[in-house]
Amino acid sequence: MARSSYFSPNQEEEILRRPKRGKMFLSANRLMDNGEKGPENKEVQAEIRKKVRSHLELAWEDTFKNMTTLQARQLAHRGRDHQNSDLTYGEVNFQSLARILCEDLKKHGIPLTGTFYDLGSGVGRGVIVAALVGSFSKLCGIEVSKELYKASIAVQNEFETRISPAYGVSVSEMNFILANFTKNDWSDGNVIFINSTCFSKSLMEKIAAKAVHLVPGSCVVTLTQPIVSQSFELLESKKYEMSWGDATAHIHVRTRNPNIENKSRNW
Repeated sequence: MARSSYFSPNQEEEILRRPKRGKMFLSANRLMDNGEKGPENKEVQAEIRKKVRSHLELAWEDTFKNMTTLQARQLAHRGRDHQNSDLTYGEVNFQSLARILCEDLKKHGIPLTGTFYDLGSGVGRGVIVAALVGSFSKLCGIEVSKELYKASIAVQNEFETRISPAYGVSVSEMNFILANFTKNDWSDGNVIFINSTCFSKSLMEKIAAKAVHLVPGSCVVTLTQPIVSQSFELLESKKYEMSWGDATAHIHVRTRNPNIENKSRNW
């Protein structure tokens, strides 16, 4: 909900004193990171944002307290074709993806609204980050591994029934789908996240072919490997820490003119 102003001085002081005021923190995070007017004092803004992210990270960690990265990796290895690098498992961390969404996309004028997809969503870590820091009306994870998909359903239930009321987090429409994302329709996505670090060239080509069906202005974030397509402009590439080490996040936007050559800017 848009507001003409942020917090009164008393509210700002209360936020800084009491870092577990969930509903207020969620409102602060969404308004500040989606371009609404916030406290004019830059130091207050920075302190609120820091405490907001810390609070939301606690909610994220609490969501996954019964599904560690090690447990998720073990699930991913069950029944997997170990010769297929496309199925190599790795997880994002909260702070890195939150910064990509809230700082990098904001810088390029990309709102955290509409529909969010995580292609190859694993146990749902990326979807939950987006649920916490964004204002998306729909969040969807698509995962080909049955074991990881089942785990993501359990995570969704934990998030909606326990985490949401405990931390004052409003829940958007959230879905996890057991499917091969190269065969599913995700053309209604506004922000697409893809952990593509270990994807093959052929899989990246399939992703690029599917992504041309996104509406102009849609954003696709990939890790390590950028999308090579004349239908996309590469806005920025920046390194972030993930569970397996550093990875470069590439931010692309679907152009209005598919004949425009890709532009690359190194930041």
